[in-house]
Amino acid sequence: MEWTDEKITALAPNDSTERRGRTLANSSKWNYLATNYEAIWGECKGSGSQPYLVQINLKGPKYKCSCPVRKPPCKHVLGLFFLFAKSSAVFKYQAPPEAVQNWLSRHNSPTVSTTKTTKTSSLIKTDQELEKAKQAKEKRWQQRVQLMSSGMDELELWLTDVVRQGIANVEVQKASFWNHTAAKMMDAKLPRISTYLKETHQIVLQHQNWSEQVVARLGELYLWIEAFKKRANLSPDLQEELYRMLGKTVKKADVIENNPAIKDNWLVIGKKEGVDIEGRNFRRVWLQGQSTDKKALILDYAFGHIGYEHQYIVGDLLKGQLAYYSSLCPQRAVFAHFESAPLHQSIEFKTYANVNELLNQYSQTIAKSPWLSIFPVGLSNLHAFIDEDQQLQLKDDQNFILPLAPIEEHIIWKILAISGGHSIDLFGEWNGLVFTPLSMLSSRGIIPFS
Repeated sequence: MEWTDEKITALAPNDSTERRGRTLANSSKWNYLATNYEAIWGECKGSGSQPYLVQINLKGPKYKCSCPVRKPPCKHVLGLFFLFAKSSAVFKYQAPPEAVQNWLSRHNSPTVSTTKTTKTSSLIKTDQELEKAKQAKEKRWQQRVQLMSSGMDELELWLTDVVRQGIANVEVQKASFWNHTAAKMMDAKLPRISTYLKETHQIVLQHQNWSEQVVARLGELYLWIEAFKKRANLSPDLQEELYRMLGKTVKKADVIENNPAIKDNWLVIGKKEGVDIEGRNFRRVWLQGQSTDKKALILDYAFGHIGYEHQYIVGDLLKGQLAYYSSLCPQRAVFAHFESAPLHQSIEFKTYANVNELLNQYSQTIAKSPWLSIFPVGLSNLHAFIDEDQQLQLKDDQNFILPLAPIEEHIIWKILAISGGHSIDLFGEWNGLVFTPLSMLSSRGIIPFS
């Protein structure tokens, strides 16, 4: 992969770190600079007596710095990267020192999930041991289902009480009204519902016109309750989807092992990062297969200052195999392996011609998988304009206005500036109520908004 200034900028955790990194993109700031074409490393002069050792594996990229900053990439990593992009000739070719070589060896070994699978498969167990382990697992699951069932009964009582008092009364409820029930859902092994309740409370606090959204979300809770009570009537696939939606986790290694691998060149078409109501860093990366036309979601969480295992840059092409989580409408996936691929030709995007076409496809998808919360959307022939209330609006060629989620001001101006009054193609997320634009699509490439 050719690392350009734009791609490196996309790695920066914030603008201030990027600016400080650029000040270090000068060879005079470094004691030495080296490369073996697989990685780059160097020692950056710091404020203390010891310089910082900075290492970057160019394939990931993956990086490491000996400075105390906990949220990667730090300014030293960005500085080394920016310097390499503009002046690779100042990096002397040499074999990596022991510390760098050890770090590279660890990161070039098979992924954790693959390693775990290999280790597990290498353990030979008797049929009796396997059967015993299976029974123990089933017993643990039945115990969890009993807890979930009790939690669902309690949630139904709470929801009935909310409706009986009237939706308007929700606005005057204290935080404990939501948090107490959310805590009970956690105890009942229903973490997704706990998070959902906290999110609903935030909507009441932060949105003036909250009632429509809250009514829709309470309706969603009722759907979950009824589905759980009647789960015996659901197909095995829909049962499993319901359990996962409520908080059952599936190991990535199991997804890879138990589902078919799909090989393609995957284009990174959009990315959304943020912090959820539980304080976890999340990242949604959307891919589109160039041969299969399939879209895939890579969903990752990170805690505290720990970074993500892999970095994805909008506009990159990744050659590899991924497996989807089992679903009636597969969406979330995990890579078995991938590597960067060159962009030799123009890229084809799968988009809807208008909003009506989008809504028809969305309704068909929801009918199959009713708990799908986010739907990836490419829309063509959109026209951007500012209405009389000074709000950004997007309309299709049938003059249908697309409802929008709150959008940061710099994204609004970016859309207006690039469109210049002409029609545009956008990619983003549709949640059934509003659209969140993530990138602009063109035959010459993708312009990210994040």
